[in-house]
Amino acid sequence: MKKILLAIASAALACGIGFAAVGCGSNGDISVYNREDGSGTRDAFLELLGIESDELNTGVAQLNSTSAVIQGVAGDEKAIGYASLGSVDSTVKALSVDGVTPTEETVADGSYKVSRPFELMYDETALAENDLLSEFIEYLKSAEAQTVIAAEGYVSVVENAPTYTVPTADLSVTEIEASGSTSVGPLMTKLAAGFSAKVEEATGQEVQVTVSGGGSGQGIKDANEGNTEIGMASKEVVDGEDVTNEDVTIYQLCADGIAVIVNKANPATDISLENLKKIYTDKSLNWIDIGVEFPEEE
Repeated sequence: MKKILLAIASAALACGIGFAAVGCGSNGDISVYNREDGSGTRDAFLELLGIESDELNTGVAQLNSTSAVIQGVAGDEKAIGYASLGSVDSTVKALSVDGVTPTEETVADGSYKVSRPFELMYDETALAENDLLSEFIEYLKSAEAQTVIAAEGYVSVVENAPTYTVPTADLSVTEIEASGSTSVGPLMTKLAAGFSAKVEEATGQEVQVTVSGGGSGQGIKDANEGNTEIGMASKEVVDGEDVTNEDVTIYQLCADGIAVIVNKANPATDISLENLKKIYTDKSLNWIDIGVEFPEEE
């Protein structure tokens, strides 16, 4: 919580306001929220918009987690940001993009263009020695895991997933760790809890899959170096480029939309990819420049 508050405070200071204020700048000014360098969500978002890092609007606030962006936008009337579709809650409003609403269905059929994969990385050679890791990977590919993925608002990419067969004896390893993307983290936490409950119910043994953050860059680094058993990334991971360890396997866990979010007081309901790119590259742009007019302030 401390990190989130610090991130929001930094964003507020970047706009020249304090926590008591609602909205940055004068009527119509756009407060632009971005993720930090190393975030898979940021990498995927900028790539989908065709924006290079050096083209970014210099007034963009950099926040260090999905929850920080959502909280920041929820408290800033003139804000725009982006977050994992599965993480968006009722405190903010998700815009349609080029007339397409972000849903599981539109992500799955490809009509919603701002989407990306959630990917995992693990050492294939470790599966023979680490039975907990092996069991967890099998669970992630199962029908039970696909049910959790769908229930959390993400899109399953596994067809004809098999039913998970629980172990019949105690496992020799009782704890593993998954690290990386803060977008993938909440889903992995749910999956880990479901898996651990099944193992305990079947064998009476308590096992733990710890989920930690740090961003997609950290997840890729950890997978390459073997610092944790599983790395998590919220973008397409390129073998031989991102993953340089030849023993590491890349597995797509699911697909996710990146929701473009605004404050609930914002009258906008739709935005074009063209205007979205302009917002993230042009510091001088105003809401009214893209056809969004706020009520006059009294």
